[in-house]
Order: sequence, then C-alpha cells, then structure tokens
Amino acid sequence: MKDHSPMENSTADVLILGAGPAGLRAALECAGLGLRTIVVEKKREIGSPIQTSGATWIEDIVRLGIPPSFCHRIETIRFLSSNEEARFRNTRKGLGVLDVRAMLQYLAMEAVRRGARLRAGTKALRPVLSGNGVRGAVVQNPQGIQEEIRAHVTIDATGFASLTARSLYGFRGYRRFGLGLEYDLCAPHWPQQEFVLLVGSGVAPAGYGWIFPWGSQRVRVGVGLTFPEAKGVDLFACLKRLLEEDRRFSPFFRESGCLEVHKGVIPGEAFPEDPVADGLLITGDAAGQASALAGEGIRFAMEMGLLAARAAAEAVRKGDCRKELLAKAHEQWKKRHGRNFRIALEINRRMTRFTDSQWDTAVRYLSRLPDRRFLQFLRTDFNLRLFLSVLARNPGLVRRKLVRTVLQEFRRSRSGIPAS
Repeated sequence: MKDHSPMENSTADVLILGAGPAGLRAALECAGLGLRTIVVEKKREIGSPIQTSGATWIEDIVRLGIPPSFCHRIETIRFLSSNEEARFRNTRKGLGVLDVRAMLQYLAMEAVRRGARLRAGTKALRPVLSGNGVRGAVVQNPQGIQEEIRAHVTIDATGFASLTARSLYGFRGYRRFGLGLEYDLCAPHWPQQEFVLLVGSGVAPAGYGWIFPWGSQRVRVGVGLTFPEAKGVDLFACLKRLLEEDRRFSPFFRESGCLEVHKGVIPGEAFPEDPVADGLLITGDAAGQASALAGEGIRFAMEMGLLAARAAAEAVRKGDCRKELLAKAHEQWKKRHGRNFRIALEINRRMTRFTDSQWDTAVRYLSRLPDRRFLQFLRTDFNLRLFLSVLARNPGLVRRKLVRTVLQEFRRSRSGIPAS
C-alpha cells in the first residue's frame, strides 16, 4: 500500500513547539541572536482561539518587549465576596488587560522579521529521542505530510499538553488544574476603567469570577474553577448565573452581545520533574509556570521563553547542549519566582476550600491593605514585609499552618536550601 504520509526532513539550531507566549518570545530572541529557528503551531491562526483572559502587569509586559498600546490600563480594582467588597486604586503602570490575539501576532511577525520560520497548522506529534535527551520532533503539516525536524535544542512550549514530558518522563498530565470559561462581550454600559474579581459559592465554588474590560466597549466576563476540588460543578451554569442573575452586574450586560467564547486550562500544581534534559527545555504552562494565586501565566511564560532562548544560544555556540548547561535557564527562573509560586500554591489550596463566610472575612481583612500592598499580593510578588503587613492588619486571615509554610519558604530562600 502506498504511504500517504511521507516523511521529509529539516534541520534547525532551535525547534520551538508551540506559538503561545513562551514559544513566541523564545522565537523572537532566538532569531534575534542569529539562530536557525523553526516554530511549529498546531492552530491554523496564531493567537486564535484565545485561551486566556489576558490580565497582566503592564510594566512587566513592556520589559519583555511588548508595546504598551497592546494593554488596556484600568483604574479601579474591585474584589467582591457574597457580602463584602474591597476597592483598590491601580497604582503606577499597574494592572491591565491585553489584546491577546494582537500581542501574539505582533510577536510572531517580529520573530519572522528576524529570520524565524513559522509554520501554523503544523502539529508536533512526538519528540525525536536520543538516549535521555531530545534531538527535535516529528511534526505533521496541514496536508498530512510528516516531517522530522532535527535540532540542537528543542523548546517545548506546548502548554498544558507538555508533549515532550509525556514521551521522555512518562508524564501523565496535571492532576490538579484550573479550567476557565469566558464570554468576550460588546458591553456598552460597562465602565471601561473598572476591573472586578469575584469569589464565593454563588459565583464560582472552588474558583473565582472576573469582569475585565479591554477597550472599545469590549469586556471579558468569565469564571474559573479548580479541579478536582470543583468536581461536579457546571462551568457554563456558573457563567450564566453571573451574567444573567447576579443583580450587582447583570444590569450592565442586558444590552450586550457575545462576540467570542474563550476556554482555557492551566496547571494547578508544580511540574513533577526537572523540566530540562539534554537538548530540551520545557517552558511556560508545559512546565507548570503559571501562578496558582490568580491563574496568571502570560508574563511568566514569556520570561521563561526569553531565558530558554538565551540558554539555547549559549549551548549552540559552545556546541554543548547537555542538560547541565541548559538548566541555567530554569535555575534563573526559579531564583526569581520559585518561592513566590510555592507560596501562591499553598494559598490557592486553602482558598479553594473557603466557605462564603470565610471569603467575607478575607475580603474584609484585605480591604485594610494599602493599594500598593494589595497589588503586590495579586501580582504574586511576596516578600516578608508584605506578609507581615498582612498579618499585622489581619491576624485572623491566615491559618497557623500557612504561616509556618510561608516562613519556612523565606528561611529556605535566604539559606539557599532548594525546595523539595
């Protein structure tokens, strides 16, 4: 029988699997450093469908090379439980909401202009393994033709799927995860400078809801749940209830129209292995690099993509793509964010079990924080001063077990002891 899926061959210095925030930021940097760079993306359109609400921190995004015009800055943050509300002013450049599709296409075009070869509609099927390492991947183009792309370094930015880890480590996927659903509305009556976070069983048991404006009368309204804690909860019913039955907000959406429906999933636990091997760097959601505190991952993924690209460039230049050299990228990332992510995960595990009464208490206590302290907390930017500030104003907010865990993390980071 004739083979209808012939195998072709290509070579590259760096092969990037996935054209999301981590993959495209890596591609931009790799191409800019003169590396032969190939990016494959299974979707037929870069940036679509959207799988994230796009809330992020403008200063960080600009530092990572994104023009501020792609981010809609808001002025007020409202944090509501069933019976309590806290209001905060967005300070400095602060919090904003991204035009996600435009941002990703901007990164893709800039990467191509620097020399990267970008292939949309091309699915990564499996890594090419060599001993305990990776030497590229087998991909399939839109015509069904399979191709083996050999590369000195492969950067896995395949998101929640974490493709290479499944083959290399026998990874079975994240058992704990966040699942989000949102409607992108044209909502003429919603105030475009007001950003809302909602908690409580009436909105999202074991999760939270959001209302994020992003300019030109566009508003993303969504609900995110954490599983397995939210097992049996109907995500669509939660969002319908928020839009149509919540009297605090439903009047603003009576004359709105849904332009897009977005659905996405993020890891809700740490990656179980060291996300690096000979010839391989796993990045972004594929390596569990999303904050469990608020389900935010874009800026963390982009930063890891940048670090991965620089490590890959050094490895290719030296002709040494062993794990030990590539691991520097993850060591840098963990030094910057490891402690914060571990604390965020501990907080998240407790928040998913909060009752409505506990949420009311938490929001009431948080309302006592200065604007900049709340924003620091929301940003997953913990330090001992912030933690002690929360405790001083809110002695009943944090349980003893969590206090011990957080203080252990600070002691560990100061002594240089690695996390278990």
